[in-house]
Amino acid sequence: MAGKFQTSALWHNYFKPKDDWVEDTAKKCEENLLFKGFSPTVVRWFAAKMHPREYDAGETIFHAGDEGAGAILLRSGKIAIRSKGMDLATINAGDMFGEVALVDGQARTADAVAVEPCELVFLLRTDLNDWINSQPKHACVLLKNLGAMLAGRLLESNKNLSHVISEDSSK
Repeated sequence: MAGKFQTSALWHNYFKPKDDWVEDTAKKCEENLLFKGFSPTVVRWFAAKMHPREYDAGETIFHAGDEGAGAILLRSGKIAIRSKGMDLATINAGDMFGEVALVDGQARTADAVAVEPCELVFLLRTDLNDWINSQPKHACVLLKNLGAMLAGRLLESNKNLSHVISEDSSK
């Protein structure tokens, strides 16, 4: 009689638990500056609102000139940010990129290309705006964090540009 209730391999595969991408995404978000100061519950809520997608090596995530619909968190893999055939940055697992699109829908300024197979999750500006309207106290923290992220990127770009200029002037 006990054997009667044992599950077959087919039955087990049919009800196989799905990849727990929400939990993994939430853990990566907790390590990201954008989500600094939020409880794990709030971060998990955000992660559940994100949109997962997989890309093969060599596949383009977005092109320069595309409308920016939101920020992207790289769960696994590696992304190259390129402009005019030159690599500008490498995005590694746990990094977020394209966050300027959370502020406005301006066109992307560079290409993003998967260097190896990647798992990404997209935080769309429309989802963020809905949350901002319903949670204004939390929104202030998130927007402050977003400002800090963007300021950090600007400072890093200025530092790199100053380094390139000083190398050129010393030649």
